Amino acid sequence: MLDTKQTLEQLAVRVGTGDHGAFQHLYTACAPTALAAAQGHVPDPHQSMHVVRATFCEVWWMCAFDARCGAETPDIPTWITAIAHRRGSERHYALHLIGELTVPGQAAFWTGLLEDHDEWARFELAALLDAS
Repeated sequence: MLDTKQTLEQLAVRVGTGDHGAFQHLYTACAPTALAAAQGHVPDPHQSMHVVRATFCEVWWMCAFDARCGAETPDIPTWITAIAHRRGSERHYALHLIGELTVPGQAAFWTGLLEDHDEWARFELAALLDAS
C-alpha cells in the first residue's frame, strides 16, 4: 500500500496529464489544509473560499506545467499550502488596499474586478471538478 505522500505525488502527476478524477481526489485530500492556510490571512469564510478556489485552479495549471513541482521528490501538500498562503496574503493585501481607497468610485471598481476574478475561479474550479 502506498503512503499518503506517494499517493498525492502520483495524483499530481495524473493531474498534469489532464486527469479530472485525480484532480478531484487531490482537491478532497488537500482542500482542508489549503482552507486553513487561507484563513490564516483572511479569516472570513467567504473570502477564504475564494482563495481556495483560486489555489486549486493554479494547482491544475501548474501540474500541467510541472507535476513534480520542480523538485526531485515533491511535497505536494506543502506546495499546495504555500500557494494558498501566497494567495491568502495577496487577498488580504487587496482587501486592505480597497478599504483604504478614498477617491469616489475606485473602491467599487476594484471590488468589482475582485468579484469578477472570484466568479471566474468558481466557474473554472467547478468545471475541473465536474469534468470526469
